[in-house]
Amino acid sequence: MAVIATLRSIDETPVSAAHPIASIPLTKLTPWPGNVRKTGASDALEELIASIAAVGLLQPLVVRKTHRGKFAVIAGRRRYLALSALAERGTIAPDAPVPCSVMPGTADAAEISLTENVVRAPMHPADQFEAFRDLVDSGSTPADIAARFGITETAVKQRLKLARVCPAVFEAYRKGDLTLEQVQAFAISDDHAAQERLFNELSRWNNDPDAIRTALTQDEIAATDKRVRFVTLDAYEAAGGALRRDLFAEGEEGVFILDTELLDRLATEKLTLDAETIKAEGWKWVETALELDRSEMDFRVRRPEPLPLSEEAEAERSKLSAEYTALFDSADEHDEETSERLDAIEERITELEDTESAYTPDVLAIAGAIVTIGHDGELEVMRGLVRPEDEPEAEESTESSTKERPEFSAKLVQSLTAARSAAIGAALSESPVIALAAVTHALAVSVFKYNAGDARLQVSGKVSIYNEESKGATELQRTYEQWADRIPGESLQLLTWCLEQEQSTLLELLAFCAACTVNAVTTMQGSESRRTAHADALASALGLDMAQWFTPTAENYFGRVGREQIVSAICEAKQMPRKRSWEKLKKSELAALAEREVAGTSWLPKLFAAAA
Repeated sequence: MAVIATLRSIDETPVSAAHPIASIPLTKLTPWPGNVRKTGASDALEELIASIAAVGLLQPLVVRKTHRGKFAVIAGRRRYLALSALAERGTIAPDAPVPCSVMPGTADAAEISLTENVVRAPMHPADQFEAFRDLVDSGSTPADIAARFGITETAVKQRLKLARVCPAVFEAYRKGDLTLEQVQAFAISDDHAAQERLFNELSRWNNDPDAIRTALTQDEIAATDKRVRFVTLDAYEAAGGALRRDLFAEGEEGVFILDTELLDRLATEKLTLDAETIKAEGWKWVETALELDRSEMDFRVRRPEPLPLSEEAEAERSKLSAEYTALFDSADEHDEETSERLDAIEERITELEDTESAYTPDVLAIAGAIVTIGHDGELEVMRGLVRPEDEPEAEESTESSTKERPEFSAKLVQSLTAARSAAIGAALSESPVIALAAVTHALAVSVFKYNAGDARLQVSGKVSIYNEESKGATELQRTYEQWADRIPGESLQLLTWCLEQEQSTLLELLAFCAACTVNAVTTMQGSESRRTAHADALASALGLDMAQWFTPTAENYFGRVGREQIVSAICEAKQMPRKRSWEKLKKSELAALAEREVAGTSWLPKLFAAAA
């Protein structure tokens, strides 16, 4: 009973014992029109109705006698409205006795009404959450509490959930350091250690409810995941999959998958079944993939070709074409009837030529398909993919086809192209106009489904990581730190920040973001002309001079090539013949000599020169 009294303290303010308490029939009570509370009297009234029905009226009404034996309710209007509602529903008798404190006629009714609504202190929601928790700990069920206080069982469970967050979070809410929405976000997890750890790490830039939820569920799969949509939540649950629901979120946003292995198995099984249908189309190969990194795909894409017209359609098209030509040439100006006929002929020819498309047997013999899950959770089939080794051989060259040993190792090519890629990115960050063109190109490639495998220059939301130090990588890191200090650390706040900026600032940020995603790294020298062409085009537009971004040293170049290449480099850089004394040097000594001799000459490895 003490708990219930606490919960109801907001609406049942004690009155002074100096005035007599009388039982007055409900039918003799009437609202006082001078009550200072003009709004909100009906808010949450159902909760008060349920409370009075369950435990009775805990505090008397304050009334004053009026005319014709009636009593005006000066204080306790909400309690009076709740009692009236119970009488209308037949829960209590219309003339049920109501305990009332009767004020003398000389009392200032307006002051009493004002005192009740102003002086009282509203209950903090945290106190209510704890009170509900105490009721449950005492043996009450959420259903019992919901019935007694006129709220839904879901609302009770929500408040119990909030009462059971970690003590540090709960106390911060009570003190006003956290909002209710933030506490609801913390309640998404039952792990008190994780809640407290995150609470201690909160910063003013990263404390919104969405960020809190994301941090506490980063290792979980939401029901909005494309795999869940593909399998469907019903199928996952039917297979015995466990779920966890966020009581404060609506729909799929608050549902999380707990059995990742089961989800992936169901998705794979469904993809495999769909793949059987695709195989029947006659492709050379068909593969399935739950996840697909399109930037790493290395395929040529073949398109379906329009089917030839039937004999009847071809005959009709020829006849219409002849009629069109005759009508068009009949006069310099056409009357309305002739113009309408010309339009009708054009429309019919377009209909005839708009035939279905299909892959030819030659394409089916060399191409395949990948069956995967699209971003919207629907089945996605990528057809007409030709692997490099399945491409038809070009006509033999008259030159010797003897395969020469590559001039550079794969690791060195990767290192050099990574340095060039970082240099392109660093230069791009200083050129917003070219960055805008590059980002637009990347989006167009994706939207219009060009072959991404050809575009070794990757401009996307995926940040490129360079494993070796270079001047370009260092410059990008320096600029990154400058921007990180300048922009907010939370996505929604970042959007607000962006909307407030000048266009020039946004272009600068766009240029830097594009710069961080440039990927022109390869491991194969001279065999990827289609891929490197994208990087070459961007470097050319930027006027990139690799001599400003790369200085060959024993560590990054000379120590990783053969003696003959080291000697050639010295001779080229210094415009001098080779010396016999170099032959007596160890390779490490020769590499160190080359570093000293080449310094300040702007000499670059042939790989850079070829890309210039």
